[in-house]
Amino acid sequence: MYQITLGLRSLLYRKNQYASLLLVCLVGVGVSLFSIFLIRGMLFSLESKARLYYGGDYQFIGGKNNLSFDKVEEYIEKLESIFGENAVVSPRFDCDAKNAALYFAGVGVRQRVIKGVDFEREKKLFQSVNYVAGNAEDIAGTNGILLSEPIAEMLGVSMGDEITLMLRTGAGYLNTMTLVVKGIFRDSSLFGMYTSYMDIGFLRKVFGASDEWANRIAIDFQGKVPKKTAEYQALLENEFTMYRLVEDKQIFYNELLTGKLKDATYALTPLSANMQELNVLIRAMEAIASFVIITLVVIIVAGIGSTYRVLVMKRINEIGIYMAIGMKNSSIVLTILSESLFLLFAGCVLGLLFALFLCGVLSAFNFSFIPAFDVFLQNGHLFPIFDAKATLFVPLLVIILTVVAVLYSIQKSVRIMPVKALATTE
Repeated sequence: MYQITLGLRSLLYRKNQYASLLLVCLVGVGVSLFSIFLIRGMLFSLESKARLYYGGDYQFIGGKNNLSFDKVEEYIEKLESIFGENAVVSPRFDCDAKNAALYFAGVGVRQRVIKGVDFEREKKLFQSVNYVAGNAEDIAGTNGILLSEPIAEMLGVSMGDEITLMLRTGAGYLNTMTLVVKGIFRDSSLFGMYTSYMDIGFLRKVFGASDEWANRIAIDFQGKVPKKTAEYQALLENEFTMYRLVEDKQIFYNELLTGKLKDATYALTPLSANMQELNVLIRAMEAIASFVIITLVVIIVAGIGSTYRVLVMKRINEIGIYMAIGMKNSSIVLTILSESLFLLFAGCVLGLLFALFLCGVLSAFNFSFIPAFDVFLQNGHLFPIFDAKATLFVPLLVIILTVVAVLYSIQKSVRIMPVKALATTE
């Protein structure tokens, strides 16, 4: 179409005039996409740490007045039939470590929780851990332990060192046991720093619990969950006395642990319910990203729209020439509108490249020196994640809104009579 050709030629002829508009579009789209990629990368890191901490996508918890599964394998067998063969269903023993400590060469460090894990079942989950030294490959069935890097540094231990665990058993006695450091992982976040992992069977012996006992069951799909939580809840209700789905697991705890539930009752808690304390932070991050995007889109639309209004008014004489040679108003509108479309398309493409450049630069810096920021980091770095939907949505939103604003200015100008247009000077 000749209108598009004329529009492209006009844009190239006035390239210096449109440079500032291109820059506004480039920076606005680039910063918007960069914000989305950054937030997505931070939330992915947060979720990855939480999935390790909670054992995957869901936790199945409950019992009679406390969290307890006396014959846990029977529960696991039923859960495997409900969640399917793609789910890894594994027992866990979260040992409250407020009365426990790790000792090495006269130095003692307390933990927040010691997690007993079936490393055979959760092998794939622990392969994703960022290890500084060692790993969880040969820890199953042994007295091995995985420590966070900060705790290992406090104790002054390295791979293969023997440390002493002292904890209070379920019967109230103090018990000590020698452990071997099998792995040190890099995590100083609230999920990792004061958390250690060891074989569930060995932790049961130290604690004095039955070989068939656990206080949690983790369900991990190792990817996308195939069904909605409500669907799994309905299937579980056919087998167990289930508590209603809640956004905060503490609501279930408050009734279970205070004896308000008469029968043994169980709850399915998705990862979001386990992370309720952090959901406020997540929502705040998403709100900030939305505010930045909306503000930049408004700036782009207002800036380009108002500037184009002035530029079109200055081209009244040119519009008059188009009219004089017989061009229809629709053709004139399409010619000038094609300029803005080329401009916006170029600005969006360059904006995407600018966003990717910012992501590359940011990921080169180590932010582990920032206190409590490690929950958003991977190996001390921020790694923004590309979002295909956002890459399409943000430029499309900018193009549509800006074209609407530009179209209003163009239509207003082409309504002028040809003689009047020709008599007008820029």
